[in-house]
Amino acid sequence: MPDQTPERIPDNEIIRQVLAGRHEVFALLVERYQKPLVYFLCRVTPTREEAYDFAQEAFLAAYRHLWRYSEQYTFRAWLFRIGRNLALDDYRKRRRAVVVPEALTDQLAETRPGPEDQCVMKEEQVMLRQAMEQLPEHYRSVLYLRYQQELTYEEISVALNIPLSRVKTHLHRAKKYLRQDLERRAKDERIRGSVRGKAPLDA
Repeated sequence: MPDQTPERIPDNEIIRQVLAGRHEVFALLVERYQKPLVYFLCRVTPTREEAYDFAQEAFLAAYRHLWRYSEQYTFRAWLFRIGRNLALDDYRKRRRAVVVPEALTDQLAETRPGPEDQCVMKEEQVMLRQAMEQLPEHYRSVLYLRYQQELTYEEISVALNIPLSRVKTHLHRAKKYLRQDLERRAKDERIRGSVRGKAPLDA
């Protein structure tokens, strides 16, 4: 692959090279996607260590079955689908930790009170995290892939093995439920703050 730095080599070109016998270049795909894959699998495993283990299994499975890969899809979406399938049994049995994507925080910002200091910002992050914990996993997964990994709707469809129409429906409903939950939590917090503020005067 002359005249190209490793960072600029397209995934499909790397795959063609691996299938042609240059097996060592598969390491470029591992380096490129290991971190985002582990983050994604943290959504469906109870610990980062298990997510890392599933990621390694996913890369191994992708390498062994690379001949099955179709350029109709992005390698990233295909890899994420493999990883998710490997972790699915564990994912169905245990409660998952929730990571709040920054892009989603920004998009939902207009529904919450404007932060005045770092303390308020941290409280709002806690509120958003708690709201996301109440969402069904399939809603949390599409939010993560869309706003943290910036996958297209088509790539999410492949990664989660669901129809494109369902991806759009899940995203719409997930954001709707989050906004409603955040508005309720913000209202409750304002009420509690008001009560705390009056307590010294009533004593």
